[in-house]
Amino acid sequence: MARFFHLLYYYLLGILVFFVVYMVTMLVLAPKHDLQKRGFIPCTEQFVLNVAECNRGEMVCPLKYLWQDTMCNASVILEGFGSWIKGKQNAPWSNYIFSAEKYETMEYNGDVAADMADLEAQSQFTERKIEELEAAKKRSLNLREDVLLSSPENLFDGETVEQNEPVIEEKNTGDISDEAFMEEINMDEEHEENDK
Repeated sequence: MARFFHLLYYYLLGILVFFVVYMVTMLVLAPKHDLQKRGFIPCTEQFVLNVAECNRGEMVCPLKYLWQDTMCNASVILEGFGSWIKGKQNAPWSNYIFSAEKYETMEYNGDVAADMADLEAQSQFTERKIEELEAAKKRSLNLREDVLLSSPENLFDGETVEQNEPVIEEKNTGDISDEAFMEEINMDEEHEENDK
């Protein structure tokens, strides 16, 4: 019985090693850039996005996403094997070893009306955001102007304006005759008598 378990252990270990070697080989041979993003490409893109969220120097976070990426790649291989068994593809690796479709050979098969509607919606969204930014800049500018005008310290580099300075009345110098001169002298004398 012990011999059976030893054989089972080595058999399972051999399958695991073979699968890991096979997966690494397929990952090396598989195309890295494809217009349709087939094969392992979605797994790799998701792995990169997930690892970018990890903090610098953190060990557990990248290892967790590396394990998720390994499971994703294994699922692609098992999916290809299952499709081959069902007769949906010619070989177990047909879904991840293929001739990559480049941008130059791309033929447009989309819905023009839907794509134009999407572009129009994106354009309107962009314009709305630009208007909101411009309005926010104007509000900020107006607010700063109000603050500057309401506080003389900001305008005069810390020098405040004295609010209780005596107001000097300008005398009317339109009439320069002797009579006007005498009237001013009399008015000054009356003011001095009233002050006493």
